[in-house]
Amino acid sequence: MRIRILLIIGFFSLIGCLNLSAQDDLFINKILFTGNDSLISKSLLMQTNTRPRSFSQKFTFWKKGERFSGSTFEEDIIKLKKYYQKNGFLSPEISYRLLPNKKKRKLNIKINIKEGPAVIISKIYYRLPIDGKDNQGFHSIEKKMPLKTNMRFRDEDVIATEKIIYDYFSKNGYPFIRVNTNIKLNQDKQTSDVVFDIVPGNKSYIGDIKVQGDSLISSSYIGDYIKLKENDIFTQAKLEKTQEELYDMSLFQYVTIRAMMDSVRNDKIPILIQVKELPRWSVETGLGYGTEDKVRVSMLLKRLNFLGGGRTLIVKGNHSYFIPLNLEVKFIQPHIWSKNIDLILNPFFSREREDSYDVDRWGTSFTFQKKLKNKSSAYFSYTYGKDKVSMTNGDLTIDDDEIEDLNNTKSGITFGYNKSDINDMFSPTKGWKFSGMATYMGIGFKSQFHYYKLITEVDYFHPIGNNVVFAGKLKGGIMEPTQGDLQTPIEDRFLIGGSLSLRGWGRHQISPVDEEGNKIGGNSMIESSMEFRFPLFGIFSGVTFMDFGNAWPDSWNFELGNLKYDAGLGLRVKTPVGPIRLDLATPVFYGKLSTQFFITIGHAF
Repeated sequence: MRIRILLIIGFFSLIGCLNLSAQDDLFINKILFTGNDSLISKSLLMQTNTRPRSFSQKFTFWKKGERFSGSTFEEDIIKLKKYYQKNGFLSPEISYRLLPNKKKRKLNIKINIKEGPAVIISKIYYRLPIDGKDNQGFHSIEKKMPLKTNMRFRDEDVIATEKIIYDYFSKNGYPFIRVNTNIKLNQDKQTSDVVFDIVPGNKSYIGDIKVQGDSLISSSYIGDYIKLKENDIFTQAKLEKTQEELYDMSLFQYVTIRAMMDSVRNDKIPILIQVKELPRWSVETGLGYGTEDKVRVSMLLKRLNFLGGGRTLIVKGNHSYFIPLNLEVKFIQPHIWSKNIDLILNPFFSREREDSYDVDRWGTSFTFQKKLKNKSSAYFSYTYGKDKVSMTNGDLTIDDDEIEDLNNTKSGITFGYNKSDINDMFSPTKGWKFSGMATYMGIGFKSQFHYYKLITEVDYFHPIGNNVVFAGKLKGGIMEPTQGDLQTPIEDRFLIGGSLSLRGWGRHQISPVDEEGNKIGGNSMIESSMEFRFPLFGIFSGVTFMDFGNAWPDSWNFELGNLKYDAGLGLRVKTPVGPIRLDLATPVFYGKLSTQFFITIGHAF
């Protein structure tokens, strides 16, 4: 009788396997889950290797979807059962139906789930040794634990609670913390007790601190950046903060900080800091091509620890079509008054080319820059310079009161603030950035123009779907003359359009114009962009985007009913220095379409 039953079971199993293998020549079209009242379909699909085409993959219409594999699908059913058990369902029942369309070689899969009763957490115990000050602090955060009574048992809540326990005691000087978790299941009542046996170990302190390496920078200067002090409470966060501070000095090739756990004496942990200095002299050259700037040539000469004390000297020059010549020198003096305040002395000369005018600028600026917490910085700058403007069109009229002398002197101050919360410098997928700048020109030294200029920009990045990222930008600017001046200087007004702006137009082609049609720049500006970035294959990714904005002649005059719009498609090629960008865009809502094509490095924002 037993043999007959086994033969029957084997026969039906064989039929099931044959049915699965018969679908192996079909491509997966859809997977539908039913009966999953507690767990969402997206989380269930993430547990399987059998998947339909994602939203982003549908853009690659020339590629076929994933071919169905019967053996892989059987493994996926087992994974789904285990996933339900990790989420508190001990006996889930999972069945499925395969719905083939052999004519189109597509397969729809319907998975039905009977979850059954869930295990509920009855009691939670945190067992600690003899009560002390740190233990009392731990009791105060128990209510913040993700694991709670009368809730469905989930493995991830247990793991997250363990992490909070580890983090709490590690941050309070217990690096040798151990947590033993015991789960007591009552199958009859479908309940579970969870017991955390916490063994903090002895409280530890910072021991002897040694700095090793081939650096010629004085140890006293390096010591200003070391966040550690002997006899302080030991925490891993302090080590990581010190490593970050030392590396941000931009003087070292690498910085490693190691806690000598095997050399603990009297609860003190020795710390070894190893540094390797970057080369004192470095030269960087660049040669490239972009559809806007044409051929680009650049050179940068850097001298680290110039005159000692961590000072840096940078000499930079570059050439492109719109900036035929740009030369500048930067001397950076760190810790000018206090820690994290740098003085930057920056003499400069540039020659710039626009449609209506050319301008030569030379002068110098003094900038005080301070790094703040949470990836932010602020700066104050004073600039003195001279501008020589040459009109390329003799018929150009700037204003009714035409400027007689375009060789002008400027003297002014700038306040700025920057903050970044993005997760990647070159290709962010989440987070946001903010930059703001306020300039006032007309402070002494026979400054011929008096005006203020405000510019702000916010960039936002948010993941949606499978590897699809929404990216948005909003930027605005205002200029206004003061002290009786009738106008702002033409060379400092707003011109928009191009690869970093509205991509349906060429560089700086959006501007107020005079009676002869010459671009004279605006005193108010707004521009915004929205992008959907999605992967294609390998190092290639795609972008769909829309930009809108405009520039207006009057200050504080934003005619939102008079915005210009464009839309387009782009291709990105991933490289170590950022993506190579190819964008094709056209103005929209203007009748006849006209395209602009851009090749450059880096995202538009």
